[in-house]
Amino acid sequence: MGRWIQILSVCLLLTLASAIRAQTASTCGVEDVEGPSEVDAGTPLRFKAKITGMNRIPKPEFKWYLSVGTIMSGQDTDEITVDTAGLGGMVLTATVGLSGVPLGCKASASRTTNVRPQAIGCCHAFDRYGDITFDDEKARLDNFAIQLSDVPLASGYIHMSAGRETFEHEAAERLARAKSYLVDVREIDKNRIVTVDCGFSQELTIHLYILPPGVTHTLCSDSEVPFSEVKFTKPRPKSSKRPH
Repeated sequence: MGRWIQILSVCLLLTLASAIRAQTASTCGVEDVEGPSEVDAGTPLRFKAKITGMNRIPKPEFKWYLSVGTIMSGQDTDEITVDTAGLGGMVLTATVGLSGVPLGCKASASRTTNVRPQAIGCCHAFDRYGDITFDDEKARLDNFAIQLSDVPLASGYIHMSAGRETFEHEAAERLARAKSYLVDVREIDKNRIVTVDCGFSQELTIHLYILPPGVTHTLCSDSEVPFSEVKFTKPRPKSSKRPH
């Protein structure tokens, strides 16, 4: 009789310990990551770690990891903001790890969000920038190429206006350089890229457009500066070559 009581006591203790472990794992540590299931490309995306039962840790240490995309702000905190520019059509997974959690507590959690492709408009530029370095421009063209790849039948238009102060043939050279990068490096069909020299404006300006099949866009949106007012005083970059 005493042996059966001992066996029963051991079983009860094991059951109680298992229940305690299960309760601890589900009620302490990183319970979940809060965030939307879908978001439009280009919209800032926020994720927040939900923790419970961590009162004994005065300053929790968070570390975030992304499958794609860039953390704009919030690393090392319980909430981050993610840049979704150029991620249209991709699935983004954010994972947070929590340091110093007690044994049996959940130390990490993840959330997955679908990034919807950016809607194609006929009148709004996909991107616009000024007289930036070519390294910075390539980053903008990378996002442009990703979006073009997501819409295989769309065309990419590059409009450029040289500034009031410029060097001879600057627009033609920069348009050729941008198209060459998209075709040779990003492997976009050359027939899908259309470059438009929009003349001169107050400041050098480049617009990138993505247009659906059957739609053309040849209007230049910047205010024109008469050729008589243009000053060819801007030094030509040493690496710049006139197109043949």
